[in-house]
This record gives sequence, C-alpha cells and structure tokens, in this order.
Amino acid sequence: MGGVFLPADLERVAASARERADRDGRASAELRDELQRIEHEHEFRPAARRLFEQLLATLGVASSLPIGFPLDDTPYWLRDPHPLGGFRSATELPARADVLIIGAGLTGASAAYHLRDAAAAGRQVVVVDKGDPACEASGRNSGHFEMIPENSVGLYEGLASERFRFLSRCYANVPVEVLHAEAERQASAVLAVTVRNRERMRNIIHGDGIACDFSPRGWLFLAQSEREEQAICDEVLLAAQHGERIELWARHRINEAFSFTTDRLGRFVPGDGSYHPFKYACGLLERARRAGVQLYARVPVKAIRSESDGTHTVVTLEGEISADRVIVATNAFTRDLLPELAAIRPRQSQVMVTEHAPDRTGGRIVTTEYGPAYFSQPRGGLRNGRAPVIFGGGADRPMANPSSRRRSRRIHDQLLGLRDSFFPELTGQPPSAEWVGPMGFTPDQLPAIGWLRPGLIIAAGFNGYGGSYTTAAGEAASVMALGDEAPDWVPQDVFSPTRFLSDTPLFLNEHDSLWRIVGSLCHQLRSVTRQLSDAAPSAPPPPVRRTAAAPRSGEGRAVEVSLADARVLRPFARFDDEELSEVLSLMRAERVPAGAYLFNGGRPVRVVLHHRRGIHQGVRARPRYAAEAHQPHGKCRLRRDELNRAQASLGDLHRGHRSRPARARSKRLRRALRPALAGCSQAARCAERRANRRSSTRGPDARGPGACRSRAGPTADGRRVVAHVSIDSASPSPPSPITAP
Repeated sequence: MGGVFLPADLERVAASARERADRDGRASAELRDELQRIEHEHEFRPAARRLFEQLLATLGVASSLPIGFPLDDTPYWLRDPHPLGGFRSATELPARADVLIIGAGLTGASAAYHLRDAAAAGRQVVVVDKGDPACEASGRNSGHFEMIPENSVGLYEGLASERFRFLSRCYANVPVEVLHAEAERQASAVLAVTVRNRERMRNIIHGDGIACDFSPRGWLFLAQSEREEQAICDEVLLAAQHGERIELWARHRINEAFSFTTDRLGRFVPGDGSYHPFKYACGLLERARRAGVQLYARVPVKAIRSESDGTHTVVTLEGEISADRVIVATNAFTRDLLPELAAIRPRQSQVMVTEHAPDRTGGRIVTTEYGPAYFSQPRGGLRNGRAPVIFGGGADRPMANPSSRRRSRRIHDQLLGLRDSFFPELTGQPPSAEWVGPMGFTPDQLPAIGWLRPGLIIAAGFNGYGGSYTTAAGEAASVMALGDEAPDWVPQDVFSPTRFLSDTPLFLNEHDSLWRIVGSLCHQLRSVTRQLSDAAPSAPPPPVRRTAAAPRSGEGRAVEVSLADARVLRPFARFDDEELSEVLSLMRAERVPAGAYLFNGGRPVRVVLHHRRGIHQGVRARPRYAAEAHQPHGKCRLRRDELNRAQASLGDLHRGHRSRPARARSKRLRRALRPALAGCSQAARCAERRANRRSSTRGPDARGPGACRSRAGPTADGRRVVAHVSIDSASPSPPSPITAP
C-alpha cells in the first residue's frame, strides 16, 4: 500500500490528469489504469476521497469503492454563466402594471413571450422573480417534453385510467359511470394541451431561433407488465383522436434502437424529446424583453391583495406594485403566496448526470415505471459518439420547504442501480453532479390553469411534467390576462384552480358539463370509426374472396322502435318506461331497402347500436383477423326493410337536443350516460386494443418486428386490417364461419 492521500496531493494529481485527458476531457486507457492503481494502493482522507471521486467522474473512470454524493450539486443546465442573473429593466420597481407576472421560470417566461405584442403596443407588462430567472424547477429538471404526462408510480394503466384513479380518489361520492366518462374527457383535454404545448415549443424555437439543444427525436416508454402493455395500446387510440401518431415497438426493435433488452412492448411517441430548459426559458425572456416587457430579478413577493376596485396589489420586499391582472407562475411555491391553494403541494425530484456515456439514446428520451426511471442525453454535450446521460427517478419526496436542496442517499443508490441496468459500461463510474428540484403537485394530478378570482390568474401545479405543459400554460394565461375568456382548449371545469376550494367537482356544477361528457364520448367513437376505416386498403382487394353465405333478400316490413325493442339493448334494460320514452324520443329510425349495402370497408361510418339479428355481416378482410378480433369487417346488408337502431343518437343529443334532458338534472341524466360508457366507449376501446395488440405481436420474437401505428397501419407481416366497429345489443360473438366460395 502507498501513503495517505491528502487534498493537496489530489490537486497535483488532478492537474496532471486533466492535462493528459483527450480533447473531450475523457481519460485514455493508460490514464484510467493509472488512476485506478492510485485508488487501489493509497488510503484517502474523507475530503481527499471526495475530491478523487469527483476527478474520476469528470474523466469518465470507474471506481472500485462505494460511490457517494458528488461534490457538485449544480444542475447540468446551470453550468454556464447566467445571461440574466440579477437583471433589472430599471433601478426602481414600477408603481403599477397592466399585467404583472410573478415567476420567471418556464411558465412565466412563456406568458411574457406571449404578451410581447401587447407590450410593444404600449401595455405595461412586468415580470418579477424572487431569484434569478429559471433557477428553480425550470433549471433543475431532466429536460424532457412529453405528450402524455403519466403521473403514476408503479403500474401505469394508461392516461384515461390514471385520470379515473385520481378522480375516484378526489370525488368518491360521484357515480362511477360519470367518473369514467369524465376521465375519458379529461384525458382528451390533457392531450389537447400537451399536443399544443409541443407544437408551440417547436414553432417558437424554430421561428425565433432559440438555441436550446432542441431534440424532438421521440420518447420511448417501456412497459413492465401485460396491463401496462394494454394501457399503452389504449393510448394509441387516444392520440389518434387528436391526429397524433403513437407507435408500439416490439422487443427486438427496442434492442436495435437502444442496445438494451426488455421483456415487454414499448410505446414510442415521435416528436417528443429533450431540450435545454434553462436556455429555452432565457430565450423566451430575452425576446419578451426586447419587445418591451420589463424584467426584475431577485424581487421576492410576500403577498397579493385583491382590492375592491378589481385591481391587485402585489407586495414585495422593495415596495408595492398595483396591477390590473396578475399571473401567478410560481409552481411549487404557490401555497406560500396564496394559502388558499395549499392543495398545490411541493415535492422533490432527484437527478444525476454521468459524463462520457455511449450515445445510446440518440437524442430520444426513455422512461419506465420500474423505479421509476427517466433518462436522456442532451445534444449539446455530444462528442465523438459519447454524451452525458441525465438520469432521474425514484419516488418523488414530499418537502416542507420547496427551497430545500437536501439529497437522498436512498434515491442516490437507487439511481445508480437503475443507470447501470441501462448503461452497464458505466458501472462504478461516479456521477459528476447530482441535484434536487422542487415540483408542484395537485390532488388530481392536473395543472391549475385559470382564474382564482377576477383578474388573478394561476398557472402552476404541473406534477413533474413542466416540459409537457408550461409553454401552453403561459400562452393560456396571457390570453386570459388580455381578455375575459379562457381559451376553449383549457376547459375551466377541468383546469381551474377553484376546483381545490370545494368538494363538489366543477364538472358537475355547470349546466352543460354532463353533455360535454356525452359529446366527448361521441367524438371518441367517431374517431374510432375513422381510424379503423383508414386501415382499408386503397388498392382493390385480391381476386380470391372469402365470404359468409349471403342471406336471402326478402320483403322486410317497416317497424317502429318500441320500448320492448329498446330493452333488448342491454344498457337500457333497467330503464323504466318514462326514461326509455325520453331516450327514444331523441333517436331516429332509418328506412333502407332490403338487401342494400349499408357501408363498405374503408368508408367512414357512424358507430351504431343495432340488433344483431337485423344485419348480415359479409367478411371481405383477411378471415384470420375477422375470426380473432370478433368484429364485423367489410360489408353489411339488411335482411329487412328497416333497421331499428338506437344509433349514435348521443351524437345528435349533444348538438341539438340538450334542453329537455338537461332540465331534468336527475338520475335519468346519469343513467343516460351509462349506455354510452358501458356500451360504446368500452367496446370501441377493446376493439382497438385487440387490433393493436394483434398487429404488434407478430414476428420472429412473437411480438412483431415493426411498429403498430395509431392509424391502424400495416401489421408486421405487411397485411392491413380492414375493420368497422359497431356496438351490438348483445355481447359480441364471432362472425359466421368463413369458407372459400
């Protein structure tokens, strides 16, 4: 053994090692061996040991000793000098403002950017921050933007299922069928915001030339169980309703793209990815400042008073500012400023960076609920096929003080183990920095975007998904600051912060809320039919045809829909005569000649409820898929003159026939939702899930070599599924046996 290494000895070794490192700062094999020999042959005092470990981390050398916290707790994003540190537009704070933004992180910066035209036109727009811009959560995150905020730890069951879980926990007294319907609607509302957020980010970054290492190369979520596989299949349909593409990746494709193995499918979202959040926020603020927005850093706000004349007084340590409109963009710090929003609770994430990792992600991001774990490799650090890996995960911890910087040893050890499972060549290599960041969490895991009271706008509580929401949230806040209406893509019965002030959900308070739920379901069903009809081949089918025996065309007789007919439909079985009469009054029958084709495969059709006995199903698609999916394919024709159908009348209901049932506001209203949910929505989702799972599980590894796209594109073997979804009065049964003609 050699002598005892002291900090002074380390300084000499470190200086020599840095001179011998390559131009990317990485140790050569010779230098690596020499440093590992020093570690093996010498003893280290605690301070010297930490310095030596930091040297190994910087040079990308593994250690044989237990790895402790790195000396550096500065986030990767904050390594460079701050371009707006201590910046103030003037020596003194203004006495008044038309719009005052509290918080200069990602949300406040977005609001300022979207108010730049108003500032250029003469409006007084002011931004204040208690510290330097973007130095809290906005500079202490993992640098991801994702279309689907998962908001779960443990088993992930899909966005709609997660929404139902949180709604059930918050509103236990609301009927479960209403919660299911609202969960579907909220999932769609969330996706509308996150899709807009991603598009706005892309347009701003490219349009304004903001250099922030933007890498929309895609996001891979790794399923860990069959239930998670089913969940990500559900999300293929949800994304398709918004015209977005999600791919299901098989095991071998994941291995080819990322060089690690998994036992399950993955969900790949093109267009998601990573960016430098600090550079992005500063870029937004700089462009807003050039247009006339005023910025004041290091101005702590102590209180907000709402005055009787409708204005608001913002109390700071340096004086008061009177404002017509105030945007509170303080995320984890919101309850310190507004105690009535104590429901927005601070939690803490922990992230580490390891230098010189193989560029396994290629600019994409990877997440899994195993851990959970999330990681990416920022493009700004890419050198010769290697890049730093930003790795976060473990359970987010509650924190009393969002300014805390205390790191957890348990999370540290967990992150190292997770990192090494994806990057085994990094085993033993110390991270160069590890930091914590505050986040704002809400009880229902949805952000708060809207008015708390007139003129006071909240944009906070992003539940660890600031990259998914903040650009759009800032835009929405700017719209509200300049007008009296919230954007329609931020429905206030879903996102308003006032939902935390009452035990009664907002979506049951407003007159039209339940009918919006019905309309949402009908939109989902129409999307299903469009999506599946898109799968029809554009070219004529091959000459070989297989079909079930055609029925005889007889003279049908026209029949009116009666109460007895309606009760055949299982969801309506428990309705009394009065309730059925009201429902049937909103339906309509269609007269069709006997033997006529109702629709062809590939033609968009309306989702209908029908009596199976009134329709013959001819199969024109691949018989295998028809038999396995248990869904009618291709053409249908009538046996009798009139098809009695409780058809997508709900679609008409939410457009023009609301007034009478809306006045009832009784159990009848909720029960009218039951068939929509129990029949249409569930069956449509199940049908799509089966189609996706079957088309993604073919191939050499029994899971398919290719992606199953949300538009029901080609399956692994090149075939296409031709499908039409109809929701039957009885439980689905397989089509008639198929024989060659």
